[in-house]
Amino acid sequence: MNAALAIAVLEIRRFLRERITLFTTILMPTALMLIIGTAFGSGTSELPVGLLDEDDTVLSAEFTAGLEESALAVTAYSDADDMARDIRLGFLAAGVRLPAGFSDALEGDGAEVVMTLDQASTNGAAVAAAINATAAEFGQVPTAVRVGLATLGRSDGEATAVVTAVAEQVAGAMPAVTVDETTVGAVPATGSAFASAMYTQLTLFIFLNGMLAGIPLVESRRLGISRRMMATPTGVGPQLFGVGLGRLGLGLIQAGILLGLGVGVFGVGVGHWPTALALVLLWCALAAAVGMLLGAVGRTPDQVVAWSVPLGIGMGMLGGAMWPLSVVPPFMRTIGHLTPHAWAIDAWSAVVNDGARFGDIALELGVLAAVTVVLGVLSVVLLRRSLSR
Repeated sequence: MNAALAIAVLEIRRFLRERITLFTTILMPTALMLIIGTAFGSGTSELPVGLLDEDDTVLSAEFTAGLEESALAVTAYSDADDMARDIRLGFLAAGVRLPAGFSDALEGDGAEVVMTLDQASTNGAAVAAAINATAAEFGQVPTAVRVGLATLGRSDGEATAVVTAVAEQVAGAMPAVTVDETTVGAVPATGSAFASAMYTQLTLFIFLNGMLAGIPLVESRRLGISRRMMATPTGVGPQLFGVGLGRLGLGLIQAGILLGLGVGVFGVGVGHWPTALALVLLWCALAAAVGMLLGAVGRTPDQVVAWSVPLGIGMGMLGGAMWPLSVVPPFMRTIGHLTPHAWAIDAWSAVVNDGARFGDIALELGVLAAVTVVLGVLSVVLLRRSLSR
């Protein structure tokens, strides 16, 4: 055990001396976390909604003002395709279209408001509720005027003016109704916009650094260090164990840095810490297995880098580390879940956003554990062969 720990410490020191390590371990993930968190860190509780006003009348402008007074941040659009594109990309929670003739229809049998949602949107109910509330409030006065005139049996201008004034006075005097919403079992919101940035960058860079950690293994084999160590009484078992511990330690160092920044500096709430730590440990073990595998099959350090960067970033993109999988088509979400990244990010999202515990993410943990075991066994078999060369 002492020999394995000594080998692990040596492996960590050797990797930390690599020039690329400072960049991929600290500088790049920190910069990305800061950029992403700042970009989405306005702190507003309003949902972004696009508005296409094809009627362009006084009444449609009043309806728009009503939307802005609700829990919606309204952005005006002049083209339906542009609004649909931004909904699809996730920049808007929904789109609202006021068709031409909205004002005339409002004064007649009733007007129609068209709402557009992305099929993967999680804010549809909230947006629909806000729009329906605005529409209901906006339609109170015209409805009361129609009922009043029908009751009086008149439709002249004088009667319309009097009934409209009374209806507006009554509508203005009606007390507001507020809803206090509580989600059972949810983690109280921390107000931090850095939560998603923290766990996506943790997932991306621990895996990428795990792959790059194959470089010292290739160097050891190329310089004959591994072969000389194999000739010592230590044997192959402690050496393989030490190599694996070294890669695991590197991942834990990376995780400690990113969790420390997220929680300590940016105020991210993690939820159930034991579940989060188990997820960190499992992901670091998976990254360690990948690093050992590349160290076994790679012929030169440059070859390991050439494999690691495109594979690590490509799998991160497919798995949701670059953008949420909710903004991609369903078939791309299916493809994304062929990578371990998607399962890890799903688990992190549940832990951070919903306070999930072990049982809630059992499927994700099971998939990650299975991938880790397969890669670990394969890496040990290949590494045993390569170290003896």
